[in-house]
Amino acid sequence: MKRFVSLLALTFCLTVGMAQTYKMVVRVNNGTEMGFPDGKIAIPVNDISEVTFEEIAEEVIPEVWTSITFQFKDYSSATRSPMRKAPALETRRYGVFGCKNGEPLSQDNLSANLMNNQEVTFVGDRWEYFPIKYWPPKEEGSNYASFFAYSPYSDGNSFVSVNSASSEPVIEYNSVNPMDDAGDLLYGSKINATKNDNNGCVTIDSKHALARLNLKAVAAWDIDANTRITIKSIKISGQIPNKGSFDLYRQQWKNLSTDVQTYTLEGDNLAADLRDAGNTFAANQPEGVTSNSKSIGVSPYLLIPTDGEKTITITVDYFITTDDAKLSTGYSRIENVIAKSLKLSLNAGYSYDLQIILGLTSLKCDVSANSSWENYNINL
Repeated sequence: MKRFVSLLALTFCLTVGMAQTYKMVVRVNNGTEMGFPDGKIAIPVNDISEVTFEEIAEEVIPEVWTSITFQFKDYSSATRSPMRKAPALETRRYGVFGCKNGEPLSQDNLSANLMNNQEVTFVGDRWEYFPIKYWPPKEEGSNYASFFAYSPYSDGNSFVSVNSASSEPVIEYNSVNPMDDAGDLLYGSKINATKNDNNGCVTIDSKHALARLNLKAVAAWDIDANTRITIKSIKISGQIPNKGSFDLYRQQWKNLSTDVQTYTLEGDNLAADLRDAGNTFAANQPEGVTSNSKSIGVSPYLLIPTDGEKTITITVDYFITTDDAKLSTGYSRIENVIAKSLKLSLNAGYSYDLQIILGLTSLKCDVSANSSWENYNINL
């Protein structure tokens, strides 16, 4: 009695590598080749002379395209809180340069060929941009991309601009009066990222490209109850750059201006409790300068860092008002205008406290620096 074999599958896949499809062919003893085009067939086992597999076509499995998404965060280190200013960051707009590159990234293969000053904004609960870009296909040596970001995004505002003809991630910064329209400049980068990193989301830590200078005042002696020391104006003058280029790849300033600049703190830019109230009694003046250190301005200066140590001159115009019933006016006022020069180097991302010690006829200056901007309001 002959034995039979039932063949139910006409064609099946034998996967070799990733995308090869084969069909089964049975050759019987009489030389007939059967490819089993359809239906179910039974062949006596004794009649089967050979079973082979033939390639019928290459099945191409398309690669799943992954969109490039972004997440911007505050700079995280031992002295900075990574999320403290996150809500403020979400009110900002970023400009992003994307470079499709091999690994490792270098100046030779650096080109904004994926994104060129792409605006990215926070909408709803995520960072969005248009048109959507996708991660480079997975090819040997070409599936890496690097991203360079800055904020605020350049849309013709007063202090940030981008050369649209350039393919390099470089921005131009021009200072305006740092007390009237100061613009904090943030930057960050992600080098040699792939779509496998965080599901294609590029996380960029935002750092400060400018230096922050906070002026403070303290009295050199104990002030009695009948006396007030109030400030009319403070000027800062020196070789402080008012424009330059910031290279997002190298993360450094270049082409800094060398002109002497003068910035004046006066009027509403002075702290209300230090601002001189004019010719009036000491009792009508604000508390003024005391033995406790106070910030002079309503907000700090935001300045382009200096290229090394520079000579900075501080000029303070202040009044000492004393109530005295024996005087015909009921009070006396002495105006002092005193200047002091000092050497100062401003570095990117650092906050400096320049404390002015006011005396009766003299002033001194102390400077302290801190790499942390913990108490800085990023919306200034």
